[in-house]
Amino acid sequence: MAFIQTDTVTLRGYECDALGRLSIPALMNFMQESANRNALDYGIGIADLERQGFGWMLMRFRLRMHHYPRYGQTIRVITYPTDVEKYFIHRDFRIEDETGNLLADATSVWLVFSMEKRAMVPLPDFIKALSPPIGPEPLPKLPGKPDFQTKPFGATRQKDVEVGWLSIDQNQHVNNVAYVQWLIESLDKETLQTGELTEIDLVYRSESHWGDQLLVQSAPEPSDAFVHRIIQGDTGKDVLLARTRWTFS
Repeated sequence: MAFIQTDTVTLRGYECDALGRLSIPALMNFMQESANRNALDYGIGIADLERQGFGWMLMRFRLRMHHYPRYGQTIRVITYPTDVEKYFIHRDFRIEDETGNLLADATSVWLVFSMEKRAMVPLPDFIKALSPPIGPEPLPKLPGKPDFQTKPFGATRQKDVEVGWLSIDQNQHVNNVAYVQWLIESLDKETLQTGELTEIDLVYRSESHWGDQLLVQSAPEPSDAFVHRIIQGDTGKDVLLARTRWTFS
């Protein structure tokens, strides 16, 4: 069977930023929770994988904001898988207002890893057997290596982060949304106070864990964009690569 998950949320104050807009980390948490519920319907939820020694890991994610909902507004979060390959499962998201207007969309790529070896494995047969829903038009698939992954990078801003207990999820590594919050909060005051994030494109490269020391780096690009790196402080190993795009009032 094929399943589409739809969740309705009325925005609370702690889910909005200082300007009353839905915050990007809160939105990503909504999407992740909806994806978890959809996975449960398919029998591939966190607990289903854990029983067999596996866990989910996000590898690629791109979110596009078309219009920000605000405090008190009710939105719908819709998600469904779009394709299943040997190693990856693709999942799309739509965020709509109550009348069906598109507020945001996102596409993502997920992999399965061995909890024992902490390494990627081919998708188990019980995952490969799922049927994506017929009807929704999939968003274009994300490139495995976007251009910002291979371009030279010279950081102009840097912030130290120590991974705390509340950043760890059930897979015993940093939750993917925590990285995004650190990345956004590392930017300058003018960008955060006058800018509106319109797109974030993420490549998750490796795990990090409780107590790790990370460096959150960024550098400006033309056309109101930034490239970002989060690296291990002791080894310099890439944890996350990203690009954000902004509009300014």
